[in-house]
Amino acid sequence: MMKETVRNILKKYVNISCETTFIVGFSGGWDSMCLLDIMNKLSKEYGFLLVAAHLNHNWRGKESELEKERCLAFCEDNDITFISDTLAEGIKASEVVAREMRYDFFKRCAEEFEADAILTAHTKSDNAETILYRIIKGTGLNGLEGIRELRDLAGFKVIRPILNFARKDIEEYCIKNELYPNNDTSNANTKYARNNIRHNIMPAIKVINPNIENSLITLADIAAGNNKVINELMQNIENQITIGDKWLTQNFLILNSAIKQHFVYKLLVNNDLEPSFAKIQELINFIAENQKSKSGKTLSVSADKWLFVSHKYTYFVETCDFKKIEEEVTVEAVGGYCIGDENNVVIEETTEKIEKFPKAISNTAYVDLTNIDFPLTLRTRRNGDIIQPFGMQGKMKLKKYFINKNIPEHDRDKIILLCKGNEVLWAVGVGLSEKLRSKTQPTHKLKMEKIK
Repeated sequence: MMKETVRNILKKYVNISCETTFIVGFSGGWDSMCLLDIMNKLSKEYGFLLVAAHLNHNWRGKESELEKERCLAFCEDNDITFISDTLAEGIKASEVVAREMRYDFFKRCAEEFEADAILTAHTKSDNAETILYRIIKGTGLNGLEGIRELRDLAGFKVIRPILNFARKDIEEYCIKNELYPNNDTSNANTKYARNNIRHNIMPAIKVINPNIENSLITLADIAAGNNKVINELMQNIENQITIGDKWLTQNFLILNSAIKQHFVYKLLVNNDLEPSFAKIQELINFIAENQKSKSGKTLSVSADKWLFVSHKYTYFVETCDFKKIEEEVTVEAVGGYCIGDENNVVIEETTEKIEKFPKAISNTAYVDLTNIDFPLTLRTRRNGDIIQPFGMQGKMKLKKYFINKNIPEHDRDKIILLCKGNEVLWAVGVGLSEKLRSKTQPTHKLKMEKIK
């Protein structure tokens, strides 16, 4: 029965054949041992590549090493490809960190093997405990949906094929099939919230309702159905507050509180962040408090994500968005100059008759270099930079110039500058210095092209 259920769930999302590759998260515990054994039997039928991915969190010393060895031995005995990694010592031992590290490892495995899907061994019992955990922490209707059968991880499908089975079903399968799972002693440590729920809170609730797991799953199904209706209604509103992946801050703020909460919850989930009522309210308050900021403010939401808010836009920023260009390129004369891995800046003489000059935000500019002496430099911003803004007599700090131009702080290090010493003559895509103004006929054309 379990094998057929797993087969049918996989077929909903993946075309199973000898060309398919599955990554199975394999701790060696009861749940993952059960799933891997079922997948191994299916692989004998279809011929697909099965990879067991084991992450040693390195929190329990020798015990963790022995678990890894037993996982490896099981895979060797069953001709299953095994891949593992061990976290560095000193990483914080928390449920949130463990989850983040596991999924990062699974993603790397999926990339290495070009997998069609990642499988995790979440069960009905896990799902019920997750729903109860979210109720305790304070969740919205979306949070009541619990663990989903399918989710996306950086473009990879994550499927939970045994989500319909309770822990007792898993144990019966392992015993019947003579499997010998690892016994992680940390699972008994009730200082971890989910362990406390499993060992203390759930048994207490079962005194009142012996069928609590099914009741919570029913609650999740009802929440999922209601959410489908709500999401259809919210789509029209979302179209009014978004441009691409950005929210229009002022349009968002005029929404009522319930709708704001809905969109912030969705934003967190879409960015693979754990939502809670406190976190949702924190983000809403931050947006309200910074709605008048011209250049914007950022709020750290996770180790690599910040919420950016300005009077125009609200959106998430990631540390991996860009790598600052540290080099400085000397411009000796007209010609093309590469800076960074993607940018080619060209300075060329021109006799073109210009009827309409490009806008300041363009990557092309027509200028007069008559009074500008080479060499110049191409680089990104530095402390002490100044500029004489186009149309002004005086100079100002580049930082203030960027603020006046509504350039978000996290975007300022991306901007390529053409400079003479510490004076900026052209901030590409932002604006020109008054010193390059062409009063009659431009002498030169400046342009930045992306290197393909």
